[in-house]
Amino acid sequence: MKNQFELKLLTIGWMENLPEEEDRCAHGHVLARIGETLLSDEQNDKWTVSAAALFLLRTLTQNHTPTTPVGDQLLPCCGFNLWPDVTSDDVLILGCPNGVDWSVEHITAGVQLTASSGETALLSTEEYQRAVVRFADEVYAFYQSSRPKQLPADPEDAAGYEAFWLEWHRRYPKPG
Repeated sequence: MKNQFELKLLTIGWMENLPEEEDRCAHGHVLARIGETLLSDEQNDKWTVSAAALFLLRTLTQNHTPTTPVGDQLLPCCGFNLWPDVTSDDVLILGCPNGVDWSVEHITAGVQLTASSGETALLSTEEYQRAVVRFADEVYAFYQSSRPKQLPADPEDAAGYEAFWLEWHRRYPKPG
């Protein structure tokens, strides 16, 4: 079946009530569909697409299941606390319990995605990577075209923001 998985950034922006330089989390609408199961579209709330992109980059090499999550949800509502993880090179992204989620499992035949409805899609590893990288590229391009971010005054918050981008660049697939 063609187009078993759709992942598309529909809108992206900064919070309206915060100066752009201070807002470190990009938000937007996302189209996400597994098979016939629509997980998110423009009718849903806005998600924290910066955290979503990093969580999705994590799924390029890690499974994301209820027992082995890479984050709270793959499309989180919030991701406002960024802290360095003292047990790894990753960043802890904490927010609220709201969002949209599905499972990502690396199996011999490729990458299996499972919606909460139980519907599954099997993609080649390359197909899945292309979808995730395309999404991450759009989020990254938005940051690059925006005003430079002011680091938080709190040293731990500043370290968390820096850890976010260090992990992003470490997880982003290298060409070739």
